[in-house]
Amino acid sequence: MKSLFPLCALFALATLPQWACAHAEHDKPRYVAENGEDKGRCDKPSAPCKTIGYAAQQASKGDNILVAAGSYAIEDVNTLFYLISNVVPVKGGYSTKQYKRDTNQNPTRLVGVPPEYANELAEKGFTIIVDRKGMDEATSMQLSTKMDAVEEMRRKQLNVNCTNGVAGQFACSNIDLIAHVPLNELGGNTQGNDIWGHYDLNDGREYALMGLRNGTAVVDITTPDDPQVISRIPGQDTTWRDIKVLQQFSASEGVWKSYAYVTADNASVGLQIIDLNELPVRATLASTDTTDISAHNIYLSNVDYSTGVPLPGLQPFLHLAGSNRNGGSFNTFALTNPIDPEPVYRNASNARANYSHDVASMAVFDERKDSQCTNASDYCEILFDFNENDVRLWDKTNNQAPIELSRTSYPLASYVHSGWWSEDKLVMSVHDELDEQSYGINTTLRFFDISDFTQPVLLSTYTGPTRAIDHNGFVRGNRYYMSNYERGLTVLDISNPVTPTDAGFFDTYPVSNLPAFNGAWGTYPFLPSGLILVSDINSGLYVVRDNTLTVAQGSLSFSATEYRTDEGSTLTVTVSRIQGTSGAISVGYETRTGSADSADFAMTSGRLTWADGESESKSFSIAINNDAFDNETHELLFVRLFDPQGGATLISPSMASVVINGTASPGNIGFTTTAITLTEDMPQGEVVLKRAGGNEGSVSVELVLNDAASQAITLEPTTLTWGDQESGNKAVTVTRRSGTSNNRSVSLNLAGDHLGTNTQVSVTLEGASGNEPTRNASGGGGGAAGLLLMLALTGLLWHRSRKAPGTAERGSE
Repeated sequence: MKSLFPLCALFALATLPQWACAHAEHDKPRYVAENGEDKGRCDKPSAPCKTIGYAAQQASKGDNILVAAGSYAIEDVNTLFYLISNVVPVKGGYSTKQYKRDTNQNPTRLVGVPPEYANELAEKGFTIIVDRKGMDEATSMQLSTKMDAVEEMRRKQLNVNCTNGVAGQFACSNIDLIAHVPLNELGGNTQGNDIWGHYDLNDGREYALMGLRNGTAVVDITTPDDPQVISRIPGQDTTWRDIKVLQQFSASEGVWKSYAYVTADNASVGLQIIDLNELPVRATLASTDTTDISAHNIYLSNVDYSTGVPLPGLQPFLHLAGSNRNGGSFNTFALTNPIDPEPVYRNASNARANYSHDVASMAVFDERKDSQCTNASDYCEILFDFNENDVRLWDKTNNQAPIELSRTSYPLASYVHSGWWSEDKLVMSVHDELDEQSYGINTTLRFFDISDFTQPVLLSTYTGPTRAIDHNGFVRGNRYYMSNYERGLTVLDISNPVTPTDAGFFDTYPVSNLPAFNGAWGTYPFLPSGLILVSDINSGLYVVRDNTLTVAQGSLSFSATEYRTDEGSTLTVTVSRIQGTSGAISVGYETRTGSADSADFAMTSGRLTWADGESESKSFSIAINNDAFDNETHELLFVRLFDPQGGATLISPSMASVVINGTASPGNIGFTTTAITLTEDMPQGEVVLKRAGGNEGSVSVELVLNDAASQAITLEPTTLTWGDQESGNKAVTVTRRSGTSNNRSVSLNLAGDHLGTNTQVSVTLEGASGNEPTRNASGGGGGAAGLLLMLALTGLLWHRSRKAPGTAERGSE
């Protein structure tokens, strides 16, 4: 077989990054033939597999299955599911040697297809024989049951409790389904990928941000059993996206400003920065940074993952992993301007050996910063670099010059994928994405003792009840929330990380529990409400309730979601132990800055303890400072519970807000934009108004048109009112009147007692927009480079990159 080197040369000539050749393990064909054998990876035309089901299990995300001429019996629901779902696209009509497609010359017959799917599969190039003879009653019933499960995955569902091991068609334990938003409601029949959450500090609303093959969906889940899809930000078609959120207070505007950062792998779109500041009306694309045109993972260090707010005294940084530059090693950006990231570090080497698949980080304040870190001062920033073959720990306190502290691997390492850290910062989790496939083992998650950053030690291994692959995971309290592909969401009790145990699960993919890349891609467990988000590749967004937190040792929470206090006072914050008193327990607490900083209050942290059988509430105090500023508006800080010990769990509210009372202010109302355009073919638009700088009392504004404007446009509504303590955004629909002339502008104005700086919007009226139909963003270009790219891509269909002895194949996410 020919080497891939000439193809890589073509890629380089076509201006693609050299690293793209290393990505060839994905977005490639898997071959099936009637005389094939179900062994190996099915990735060579000369060694095809025999069945579609087996080939699908070998496929990575973005792969497709090419089926050669012959007859194939549909005897199990998994095969049928792969055929109809496009999870792994399956096409027939190929020749048996060269795999050239001609459906007339190479008839590919599917025998035993249920009648309702005959037309759909015929359109994919198959010859259909609707014949169920020979299928016994038990098999037929099993097929019907599993097809019912497939239909459930496509249907919106609300408030389905987990009872006797099921929530509707979904197997479960200790997890209730609050809402399921299927893919077709998120933005078309597409595929899902990453998930992150957003808690808007302006109005307390919660959102899910879910990656899709064709973009990013923003869903309002403030009323969790009535989720509302707000926006979909289009993006280049790709299997992989990753999402994080930053939120910071703008003192000049008196509001919290939020942005989502979205990367795409195997793409050329760059880093998308999404403006979340007009929610709940809409989200829009603020900017695109093309310093790196693709990246597998994005990570924000030094932020609180419930709020997206920078940690006290620390600067937030954006890290890209698995990008198209410098061999895919992680690189770092400052976020001084959140919509224009500034590069501060890039590995000097282009070596593929430095490729980072995923990264995470934590700030350490204990003695390890002095004994084990190199750049530390009052703290040490540790970066976890999941590097395919090992885990590398870095001291990144000086983000311009990180220093490697250690490299660690383990037995049966196949693809070191991702991980997280415990809230006591002494344990690291490690996900391996290919060990279940490579070694035929059940779900395997490893935990490492990181009391010594220079020499992590394998502490324990969790083995799951199925062969489903573990993908990504996060810690909140003593629960580990893991996206477990075909098993869905798995929740572990890591009270004792030496013996992690199953606490609950919710199977978002009820068809099977195989080691394949279907089902739950990601999860997000950090919402202040305590709700858990799950993204499923095949079926969309799930909002679930964690019932694993009811334990004999009890649950811990603040006595309120919000506390109010005055300058110069001492605030007492109360923590309750409920639903159990077995055993001695403790929990950490700490303050975190918001619009109030360390000059406004005394930073406070410590631990609260309860004896066995003790149920009384405990409390701690926060000293609020007097400052020299008069007429300050209310200021905000946060208190947080973390690291429960002794088996007790954290329940909501485990994060609470503290408002330092200031001068009562009604705030002001203004537009978020100064201009919009309405065309003949797009005659309707929206303008958004924001209340900022205060929310005391009720405030109303009127939208006013002069005579010329009133003849050109209409408004709905014409008056907006914010109630007492109500903040946030509201929308007005602007509609162009039929027959209005083009190429002119009219003005929309605000009138009222409490107006901000933006009180006028210019509405431009133009002819037809002339927009061409949106093309697939991954479409190729023209010219010589485009031709070479086509040749290279064509060649990749017939060749497989050779792997150096002892190296692992690259994982799927």
